[in-house]
Amino acid sequence: MAREPELVTLYRQSAEAGDAAAQFNLGEIYRLGSRVPRDLKEAVKWLNRSAAQGNAQAARSLEQLAAQGVDIAPAPGEAAPKPRIQQSLDELLDSLKPAEGTEGDGGVDQPLRALEPDPDPLYEDDEVEDVGALTAAAETGDASAQVALGNAYRQGHGVAEDHGEAVKWYSLAAKAGDLRGQYSLAVMYDLGLGLRQSNAEAMRWFLAAAQAGDAGAQFNLGNMIKLGRGCAADPAVAAQWFKKAAAAGDAGALFALGTLYESGIGLAQDEALAVEFYRQAADKGDSDAQFNLSNMLRQGRGAEADLAESAHYCQRAAEQGLAQAQFNFGLMLSSGLGVPKDNFAAVRWFREAASAGEPRAQYHLAMLHERGEGVRKDAKLAAEWVRKAAAAGNPQAQYDLGLMRLAGDGAPRDEAEAVRLFRAAAETGHALARYNLGVLFATGQGTPKDEIEAHLWLELAAASGEKAVAEPARKGAAQLAARIGPDGLAESAKRLSQRKPGVPA
Repeated sequence: MAREPELVTLYRQSAEAGDAAAQFNLGEIYRLGSRVPRDLKEAVKWLNRSAAQGNAQAARSLEQLAAQGVDIAPAPGEAAPKPRIQQSLDELLDSLKPAEGTEGDGGVDQPLRALEPDPDPLYEDDEVEDVGALTAAAETGDASAQVALGNAYRQGHGVAEDHGEAVKWYSLAAKAGDLRGQYSLAVMYDLGLGLRQSNAEAMRWFLAAAQAGDAGAQFNLGNMIKLGRGCAADPAVAAQWFKKAAAAGDAGALFALGTLYESGIGLAQDEALAVEFYRQAADKGDSDAQFNLSNMLRQGRGAEADLAESAHYCQRAAEQGLAQAQFNFGLMLSSGLGVPKDNFAAVRWFREAASAGEPRAQYHLAMLHERGEGVRKDAKLAAEWVRKAAAAGNPQAQYDLGLMRLAGDGAPRDEAEAVRLFRAAAETGHALARYNLGVLFATGQGTPKDEIEAHLWLELAAASGEKAVAEPARKGAAQLAARIGPDGLAESAKRLSQRKPGVPA
């Protein structure tokens, strides 16, 4: 006898323990012949058990089987499925209004991550054993088969990959009221797969699936509303959808609520609640939540500081490949913060983060190689990591590489490139870069001489608050002010006022 696929075994274990969702999924696997030979008797058994616990999708699948002439009567001793209640039009319209939901038990220095659509976890990686039977079932109007066939075309499982054909089958299922079809169609609109990308249509179908109780759709809908995609941005309304998804245990929604409670956007700021939501998401394996929870526990925000627990969650996020966590955990190991000091392990995590493109780790690794701390001293390798960190946007690396380019030390001399690098760092507020940029504009090195622009950058450097930079910058700005006169000062002020919003002044 062939070994049962691992996914089926996992669903079976949960189904036998009484999990209604697993019973439904197992029933659908047997009904559609996905990964296992089609077995309608087994399908009816598990769908009936799920429907008896109130699962509306299972009840719908049983109705479809009955329409195809299949005997769906429960086996002797099995509970009969609960009847589905038909919503009135008024009730349906009322349900479209976001309502208060249970908050779940469970906030971030990081922005909300991008949407991670997952149209149909049940069939995401399934091989289709009998495309003909699946197509025949889909053509009879079987919505579950339509979704499964859409997945097959989207992923190229058993058929040639064809996003347009996937959209066709998702659309039929969606319009028949199948929430997985609605969710999958929303994802196709969201990503522009097989049709023209449309935020409005993505929102429409996410809303339909969200109202049917799909937690993933509720989370994605909340993200779209928060970001103003397909509608006016409204964090408060987004929070209501996140709460609904969080009540169903969606880790992404728990994380999102944590960010809102921590930032005070859309919800009253409450760091204690932020910690609780982060903890729930973290314990479900969400690496972003693990990272943010680690930061809050380290800083003692929303809960008593706990360095050991902070290190624990940071390590969990690092082991999942989150580069920021890898860098932070390396720092904790190198300083013995919450964990025994271990420079060898710290360097390993710095390398992991640097290789993943984390600019702070790249710069830190460059400094270790420059000084020979925990690694071999290697000026060439240090310069290589500085270049990578600068290209990734690290201001200190941009400043250092600018000095190297200006002097021709460790990199070919290139004054124009030095100006570009100093400007990039200066735009982030780096005081020394601002000072050097002002000097280069004043002397015409690497750029046409422009004393008004030089005055502007020296004024910004003087306002940095760093004494070692502020005093010489103030003196230089005063000397230039005497040379450019009132008109030049007015132009300098005008340029300063025209700087882009969000650029540090």
